[in-house]
Amino acid sequence: MEYKKRPSAWLYVVVVAIPVLGCLLTAALAYAWFPGLPGTLGSRVNIDNLTQVVVPGAQEITFAEGGAYAVYYEYHSVVDGVVYTDSEWPPALACTLTPRAGGDDVAVVPDHMPSNTYATRGRARVGTLMGSITIKKPGRYRFACEYPDGSPSPRVVVAVGPNLAWEFLGIATRTLLAVMAGLAVLLGSGLLAAVVLIVVALKRHRLREGS
Repeated sequence: MEYKKRPSAWLYVVVVAIPVLGCLLTAALAYAWFPGLPGTLGSRVNIDNLTQVVVPGAQEITFAEGGAYAVYYEYHSVVDGVVYTDSEWPPALACTLTPRAGGDDVAVVPDHMPSNTYATRGRARVGTLMGSITIKKPGRYRFACEYPDGSPSPRVVVAVGPNLAWEFLGIATRTLLAVMAGLAVLLGSGLLAAVVLIVVALKRHRLREGS
């Protein structure tokens, strides 16, 4: 009589273990990203990260890392207890960014985007994007803005720092990718477990028919 080997019990253990491992991996992904999300959001998308400069004038700014930065025009602002209020449209300013270590100026590219704005509670500070900067070498820079005709007024406030909209978009994108990766792991492990279970069931069915 021909002996037909039945599926081993360990296959059923595998069927159970696959989704369990998938759940554990998903939990690991969530633990790696989501607990730090509030802190990441607060540290990156934070108006306090912007350096206010009253212009016409200049101020030294330290960029801790390279990357894309923004220049905002704060048409409602408070600096050292002085309130500045002006038109919502950025004035015609010529801005420069000069590295203290020497070298060529970094271009301050006009990039007015009315939809890229921020405001504090009570709207004490309201800013809108007026320019973009790309820093290749971290370090200290002299940021200065003047009117093309050399006029000393009106005095307005600009703020230099991270592009808040892009920072928020980047965090949102990474969050979405983390969620999608977790769902993919869960669905993939469930599908793999289902395939193994079906294969085992079919094999047992054929053995019963052949016995």
